[in-house]
Amino acid sequence: MSSQGGRTIGETLRVAREEKGLSIEKVNSATKISPEVIRSLEQDDHGAFASETYLKGFLRNYAAFLGLDGNKLWSSFRREGTDTTEGGSTLWDDEAALKEEKLTSPHIFRKFVVPLLVIAIVVLAVLLVLQNRKVKDLTTGANSHNVEAEVITVASGAV
Repeated sequence: MSSQGGRTIGETLRVAREEKGLSIEKVNSATKISPEVIRSLEQDDHGAFASETYLKGFLRNYAAFLGLDGNKLWSSFRREGTDTTEGGSTLWDDEAALKEEKLTSPHIFRKFVVPLLVIAIVVLAVLLVLQNRKVKDLTTGANSHNVEAEVITVASGAV
């Protein structure tokens, strides 16, 4: 991948660091970017990063520290592609697709289970209201019984 003057992005970073007279350890202490990450960036070892997001962040931060345009370097990186490809897509794209697939709920859950739960809740609510009305009707209103009157009636008829 050539960035500036036929150099790769890693070479551009290394040359800029060396021109400033900085060692990897000095860059590490100033930026808190680990020496391994700095070496990976300077050696264009992009497979050493867990995801494209990490690579982008470290590349932009390291470039900014060196006084380079990190956004321009990143654009150049994206335009030219990576050496971590398998069948035309980056490994990170495949990894992101797998993670996204794992995180989504199954279609059957969204299509059937959720509506069934909603219907069940509505049916239970209606049954609860009807049961509550039935109990109220038995204790008050037209269907209530005067127990004392019935007992007296039954008792007087039996004598």
